[in-house]
Amino acid sequence: MTDWKTIEVEQHERVLLVRLNRPDSLNAFNPTMYSEFRQAIEDANDDPSIGAIVSTGNGRAYSAGADIGGFNATFEQGKSSSSGEHEERRTPFDPTFIMESKPIIGAINGVSVGIGLTGPLLFDTLLASTTARFSMRFAAIGLTPEVGSAWMLPRIIGLHRAREMMLTGRIYNAQEALELGLVRKIYEPEELVPEAIKLAQEIAANPIDTLASIKRMIWDDLASTDVASVWRRSDDKFSEARKTVQHREALLAMKEKRDSRFHDDSHMSDLAGRVASGTS
Repeated sequence: MTDWKTIEVEQHERVLLVRLNRPDSLNAFNPTMYSEFRQAIEDANDDPSIGAIVSTGNGRAYSAGADIGGFNATFEQGKSSSSGEHEERRTPFDPTFIMESKPIIGAINGVSVGIGLTGPLLFDTLLASTTARFSMRFAAIGLTPEVGSAWMLPRIIGLHRAREMMLTGRIYNAQEALELGLVRKIYEPEELVPEAIKLAQEIAANPIDTLASIKRMIWDDLASTDVASVWRRSDDKFSEARKTVQHREALLAMKEKRDSRFHDDSHMSDLAGRVASGTS
């Protein structure tokens, strides 16, 4: 079992819950937290018993952003420190890493500012507590939006709303975030994590390979400027999916009026053999 210093990890059936755990610092990201959060996601991606991930924070904040110590060092020294370089290598907030990860749900429990907001924009969906607060605070502190958020945010909430959010640096409450489309639903604080886990369990019940294909399609299509290639890719992926063991299991489950057994390794291995031999 890993001795985490800045996060807490719990498994709930097929869902991994990761809690950011620097509450005295409002869960500000330092190099250790970046690295540990990424490691927890990597571990979940490698674990077949986990199908989805929920990310939340302990205390009053999801995350108040990056630990300013690294920013001060950069400004005063005129260059990045070695810890800053390490932080860049180990950040979980890399679109290539996230698009290849198992689905991640952000359960935003409190303050969500800076990387505490721009990072979760990469997650698959966001839920929030009624006590959550959100801000693209960069303009107010002389910075520009990070980790591609000037590209991502308009695609989530629309161009004009994103412009206003980024140019003002305004703080938005949970209801305003819901109305913007920044979060999908809001819950009372005690309901947030259980509801996020429930949604994650619903996602995790599906085949891991199928979820991975869907995530990759969404990202590829989001960035595509060629509509014809989007349609071709959709048709090709659909044709491939129709030949998979997972699809065959779903058809058999419907025919036999039972639940699918996607995560029963013995059953799926046997079915794969029968499909390969043409007997199922």
